[in-house]
Amino acid sequence: DSAGHPDVITLKALEDRYIDHQRGHYKPQTAESNRMHLNTIVKLLGPDTLVDRLTAPYITSKLEAEPTTYNERIRRFKAWIRWAYRMDLVTDIRYIDKLQPKKDDSVRVKDANKYLEHEEISALLEGMKVERWKLLTEFLILSGLRVGEAIALNDCDVDDSIHVTKTYSVMVRKISTTKTATSTRDVDIQPELADCIRRIRKIVKTSEMQFGYRSDLFIPAFRGGYIEYYSYYEYVRKMSEHLIGRRITPHAFRHTHTAMLAEAGVPLETISRRLGHSDSKITREVYMHVTDNMRQRDRERILHVKIL
Repeated sequence: DSAGHPDVITLKALEDRYIDHQRGHYKPQTAESNRMHLNTIVKLLGPDTLVDRLTAPYITSKLEAEPTTYNERIRRFKAWIRWAYRMDLVTDIRYIDKLQPKKDDSVRVKDANKYLEHEEISALLEGMKVERWKLLTEFLILSGLRVGEAIALNDCDVDDSIHVTKTYSVMVRKISTTKTATSTRDVDIQPELADCIRRIRKIVKTSEMQFGYRSDLFIPAFRGGYIEYYSYYEYVRKMSEHLIGRRITPHAFRHTHTAMLAEAGVPLETISRRLGHSDSKITREVYMHVTDNMRQRDRERILHVKIL
């Protein structure tokens, strides 16, 4: 059996080795997420393709798609093959240096697509007809929580502040610890968020009486239990396309929160602590994009200052 020898191993066999390693060293949801992404790459390259037959032109031709999708797949592919090299499962990976990211949209265009402007927020919330999804959307925009963090909240986690200590993994449908150590945090509640919380509790109480269940969750599904993430995900994508002309995912609400805080003059370090991470490239990009726009607006206002 040559499947285990360096360079003679197939991509499918190498994928299996990698996922076994992931499951032994990372959280279940992280390993499952990596498995799904890697499985797509292996299907595109061919499960029975031998590692020693891989070339940069072949990989590029198979993984080409939208620039951002291609670049992400190349990043994941490189990490996978470098791991295989460290494990002595392959011996020659020099070709990966030839795999270069494709030119992407400008930072300005990309950043603008990561969050909603105020008029887009209003249009989306006003157009959402499913009240629970509307309230969850408002809660995410006003708090900056990840969707999994919001789904995992117990009612007792929300009092004078929001105590984020766990998350719901949509991959394995289980509660686990927060994404990172810095993700465990207390989120201060501003007045508008407090009002949203009151309305969420009201609709949850009404549902409990209507359907005859009791839940310890802050915002459970319509008939109790954890919210079905993918139902919400599809609803957001469908409604955003209809109401604001472009598809977004629920994670855009977290970036929208970043943009709102930036517009309010909140320092980047404070925003990072509220969001629960020590460093985030996307958060910095959104922050800088918003503050650049603010400076441009200030310059335009100054141009109109005159004596007469």
